Amino acid sequence: MSVETADKEPAEHRTLTAVSRREAHARAKTVERVRRTAEDQLGDEVSKPGAPAAPIRGQLYDAAAMDRQIEVTPEAVSQLQSGRILWIDLPRRDSDELSWLGQLLSLDKRTIEDLTTPRGALGVDNYGAYLQFAGLAAPGSADPRTARDRRTPDGDRRIDFLIGRNWVVTIHGTEVAYLEAFRAQDKGDTLTGALSAAALGASLLDWHLEEYFAEVSRIETAIDEVDEGILAEPSEDRLLEDILAIRRRSSRLRRALMVQRSVFYGLSRPDLGHGLDSDALAALAALASRFERAVDEAEHTRDLSVGSFELFTSRSAQQTNNLVKALTFFTVIIGTTAAVAGLFGMNFNPPFFQSGSGGFFAVTIALLTIGLSAWIIGRRRGWI
Repeated sequence: MSVETADKEPAEHRTLTAVSRREAHARAKTVERVRRTAEDQLGDEVSKPGAPAAPIRGQLYDAAAMDRQIEVTPEAVSQLQSGRILWIDLPRRDSDELSWLGQLLSLDKRTIEDLTTPRGALGVDNYGAYLQFAGLAAPGSADPRTARDRRTPDGDRRIDFLIGRNWVVTIHGTEVAYLEAFRAQDKGDTLTGALSAAALGASLLDWHLEEYFAEVSRIETAIDEVDEGILAEPSEDRLLEDILAIRRRSSRLRRALMVQRSVFYGLSRPDLGHGLDSDALAALAALASRFERAVDEAEHTRDLSVGSFELFTSRSAQQTNNLVKALTFFTVIIGTTAAVAGLFGMNFNPPFFQSGSGGFFAVTIALLTIGLSAWIIGRRRGWI
């Protein structure tokens, strides 16, 4: 064997060995990458929330078919298109349901956190694919006749809204009457599905404001009843308590509205209305005007409560004045009688004083007649 052949063989051997090492290293990296990918996928499957124990149901408004209640599933959400709107109403803030719904609708994690534990001021958040905002249900009254207000915390009256392309979600912690009424108004198949999700959300907010108008009407009815009581029985102690209760209700109503000002004004801003149809834009713009009217009505009830208090004070002053007039009149009568009696009690002995019992009764009857005549004249002329 020549020296050239001997040198060539080790070189080729070294080349093959290097290639084998690189291939083995590449295979090892591939195996490691596959293993890590599998672990990541397994971790994602573990972290993803499963479907809730009780299925979530929603109202499907279908312009091409019957409106119906359906089970909210990934398949149902994937079939949403133009002419179909899904309204999901959650009557509780269950973390599992909210997490699963967030996964189903591709909600931001900040949305899920805010829905699970509401905090902060009310406003409109734009996440691009959907809008998020919240409102406060109108404070109610347990007894409109006596205006005893029911103090429900603001957190319990909060209603969260999510508006996507073809779906609307409402979340609240207690029963909301106007949401039930909105569902109950449909007695047959409707064309609500032909609306956009934003237009449907505007309809719900219009019902939301209608509750405030209804509370204004209840407060006005209570004020009318209190005013009637003031005119009939101004001395009743409970009337002042009722006026103060109405005043508190009016103030709470106005405060609840003013907290939501940023929501109703924010929904009509051009940056949030980009991409919405003309009907939705018009409905959202009308909400701002309707909100201003609701604020004016709430302030009007406060003015009415102030008017009731002024009526109460006027009637009390009039009643006091009448009492003083009566006391003054009777004081004059009693003083006149006392003066006559004092005159006859003087230490003189004229013949008239010697008339005995006949004179006594004559003077007494005369004094009573004068007093009764004065009382009749005073009543007829309005002095007492």
